[in-house]
Amino acid sequence: MTASDPATWPLVPRNNSFEDHVVGRVFEHHWGRTVHASDNIAFTTQTLAFNPVYFNRDAAIADGHADEVVNPLLVFAVVFGLSVEDLSESGGPFLGARDVRYLRNVHPGETLYASSTVLEARESDSRPDTGIVTWRTVGRDAAGEPVVEFTRTNLVRKRIEGRTLADVPEGFAEDFRVGDRFRHARSRTVTDLDLNGLTLLVMNTAAGHFSEQEMAATPFGGRINFGGLTLSLAIGLATQDTTGRAVREIGLDDVAFPLPVRHGDTIGAATEVLSVEPAGQDADVTFRHHGINQRGETVCRATRTVRLRTRAAQAAGSPAAPALAPTAPTGR
Repeated sequence: MTASDPATWPLVPRNNSFEDHVVGRVFEHHWGRTVHASDNIAFTTQTLAFNPVYFNRDAAIADGHADEVVNPLLVFAVVFGLSVEDLSESGGPFLGARDVRYLRNVHPGETLYASSTVLEARESDSRPDTGIVTWRTVGRDAAGEPVVEFTRTNLVRKRIEGRTLADVPEGFAEDFRVGDRFRHARSRTVTDLDLNGLTLLVMNTAAGHFSEQEMAATPFGGRINFGGLTLSLAIGLATQDTTGRAVREIGLDDVAFPLPVRHGDTIGAATEVLSVEPAGQDADVTFRHHGINQRGETVCRATRTVRLRTRAAQAAGSPAAPALAPTAPTGR
């Protein structure tokens, strides 16, 4: 590998290590999540939780509720999920939860937010590269009223020394300089659902993405991923580090797929900054995104221009995307 190989570029960290979890520290998790009726129905039916108040509005109203009731386990899971980036994304099994309290019903269309406090942090006796951390997490509605709270415990990895890390961008245009190059922390494995479900979701009828019979006798030997999905995955993996404060997408250019992606491949992403041009109070930033498979091979490239908020525009009170930078600093 060479310095120009995207697989070797500095990594933008997206986690906190065990050392960052000091007892008493409070994390205000920076995302919120609106829970839709479709989320509730899908979760309830997939888990076979067939209480009609979760999916039948008539039954829910007849039972005295204002609307369908969001399955409480979905409320728990969403609030848990909102906390993961700050608490346990660095890896380590979920060891358990206790004292889970549902404080009121949640209804479709409500937005949930979360915060967590470190209750306990100790080194693991059996795993020297990890510690055991316990947090108390509270999920709140848009008015700040608690709807669920729970205590959970995870193994959390200790800080890995010696890695070359890039600065964590806040997402403003000023964070990017021409020539910057960095890798993104997350990756995603392509599943059978992707090859079938997501291809058909966008009404792509090319059978090579969802029919083994059609592809068995071809040089590919089997189905390959829809290129638009590979592109979307590479850009999606880069989004939080590059365009979490985007005003709008301007366009794409030079999209290429050097190698096919198959079921079971894992895709990561890397980005280089090509240009930063003023655009009124904001700036148009052009990135080149690279999709990289588990062997370090580039499977997708695309040039993407996005209008980003500047700090000056934010300070001046221009309409902006919701703040996405965590209030608690990311561990390095």
